[in-house]
Amino acid sequence: MLPLSLLVTAVGTSESNSLEINEWLEKSVAPPDQIRTEISEYIQQLIPSFNVPDRTAWEHQASALRQEILDKVVFRGVPQEWIDWKAETVWEDTLTVGPGYQIRKLRYHALPDLWIPALLYEPIQTQSKIPAILNVNGHVGPPGKSTDYEQLRCINLAKKGVLALHPEWFYFGELAGEDYKHNRMAYLDLCGISGLSTFYLAMRGGLDVLYDYASTDPNRVGMTGLSGGGWQTIILSALDERISLSVPNAGYIDLKNRIDYRSDIGDLEQNPTDLVSIADYTYLTGMLAPRPTLLLYNQKDDCCFVAERAESAVYHPVIPFFQLFEKTTDFVYYENKDPGTHNYDLDNREQFYRFIKKHYTLLDSTEAEIPSEAELLTAEQLTVGLPDGNANFFTLASSYLESLPKYPAPMTNDAEQEQWEKSARSRLQKILRLSSLADDGTTTDQLLEQESKNSVKIERYQLRTADQLTLPLMVFYPDQLQHQNIVIALADGGQTQMEDWIHKEISLGNTVITVDLLFMGESVPAGISPWQYAMLIATVGKRPLGIQVRQLQLLVEWACQKYQVPQISLQSQGWNSGIVVLAASGLSPGRIKKINAAEALLDLKVLINQHLDYEDYPALFCFGLLEEFNVSELMALSSQVEIQYEH
Repeated sequence: MLPLSLLVTAVGTSESNSLEINEWLEKSVAPPDQIRTEISEYIQQLIPSFNVPDRTAWEHQASALRQEILDKVVFRGVPQEWIDWKAETVWEDTLTVGPGYQIRKLRYHALPDLWIPALLYEPIQTQSKIPAILNVNGHVGPPGKSTDYEQLRCINLAKKGVLALHPEWFYFGELAGEDYKHNRMAYLDLCGISGLSTFYLAMRGGLDVLYDYASTDPNRVGMTGLSGGGWQTIILSALDERISLSVPNAGYIDLKNRIDYRSDIGDLEQNPTDLVSIADYTYLTGMLAPRPTLLLYNQKDDCCFVAERAESAVYHPVIPFFQLFEKTTDFVYYENKDPGTHNYDLDNREQFYRFIKKHYTLLDSTEAEIPSEAELLTAEQLTVGLPDGNANFFTLASSYLESLPKYPAPMTNDAEQEQWEKSARSRLQKILRLSSLADDGTTTDQLLEQESKNSVKIERYQLRTADQLTLPLMVFYPDQLQHQNIVIALADGGQTQMEDWIHKEISLGNTVITVDLLFMGESVPAGISPWQYAMLIATVGKRPLGIQVRQLQLLVEWACQKYQVPQISLQSQGWNSGIVVLAASGLSPGRIKKINAAEALLDLKVLINQHLDYEDYPALFCFGLLEEFNVSELMALSSQVEIQYEH
């Protein structure tokens, strides 16, 4: 790239012109909250409508939803070996701590190479079959399964005659480590293997351990947990009917509230790709009917899912589902006021004890908590131990990288290349969740401002696509307005990064259109991280990368029609924009003349091999993209386009 001084000289302008162009690039095309409002409304319109059918219809629908979620979300792309996996259990030491119970250490094989450490709090009793509760953790930090309130609940359950299994959760306690970070399930998603499956199989494996334990009454197996544990509780309880009683605590809310309240959004497993396109969390709660269900929420929750919002979102709308079975008294909502924060403290625990005593007929059990603080153990005392090389999201995904993509571009004759391109375009459209370009309707433009300075004419536009998302763009015309060569430029960091390059192109007599696609530059929503909205877009069935690609395609069509030219050139800067221009070109055969990609990503596998975070590249972690396309395959889709692609 030429130095700025040479570029300015080349166009015959002064330094003031450079400053004026920079000032234009820094001007806002859309009001600060417009982009966020539009994205919110876009997601909202994709949430399936909610209705309550009659009992027979709901029984069939709930069963169908359960299977559809398992097939299309939880186990999408997952090896059959994982789906059929039966958790193997290895028992370790037994601890005798307080009166009436013992703690058995164990680890179970949740899926190939992935072991989960756990503790079984077991009553010392003579009954042959007793109730059991799967206790799951939320985001509890380093203590993991040794967290005080978790120990107290499990100890009390055992003292009350109930088996209590407490497994470790990814990224906490004995499963600490960067590659257990929840959003790194995106490594598997990128490979076309549902990262959610690892969470589900870890839960299911714990349920298998309890269900198969000699003392367990299989008709009385329940589940509870706080926060992320509440999320685990609703997911497994909705999808596995072996759970006969469910008590999620401040673990989830509907998608509408997640859109409106950033604190309610959560991690990637809580917003998995395509889940809400099938069923929102309100429906998942309805799928618990007619099983006894206690929803615990907290009045002044300082984390998420404040009680007032949750009551109207996932309790009142679900009452009719329990009415279908004449079981409304078994569906209970409780709002904790003491302390009212994000907690599973004494008041919430005693609500839980009362509920299981009623429904599991624990006749000799007290509803009050039995003081047990003196029996709490340290994390070291409760350590189970894991084999070396225990699997994580990185190792699981890495084991598939060598075989991806599944359909590499052919290196043979033109006929085979043509056939491959036709098939590849269809597959790419499916991965990006795109309909045909013609089906997306027309775009409308609004000219906001124009000015001529030192032989350069500048126009600012808002371009509105059919999905009602706005594209902020600017057009820079050289002195010779022939529009023979039009270049569309985009950068991961936004239009302000393109100043030097704009000067260069104008000096060559080219018309330049700069644009900020979704999550780039001015199209980053105010007050929220792009990755959070990216999850919400994916969970309602769309793909952020697909939206970006379609926006660029529509802009290309707009420019070709407006300026009466058959082809456009593309300039990108950054990893995300580089992939977008390749995909848009491949899906718009004949429309792109040249691609110049700077600071581009050369290999999608880098996202995994370098342990990069979903939060930094949410659009690129597109479900199944690497399963069928790497950069070389995207390039091969534009075999007739001159491509300059530079790292």
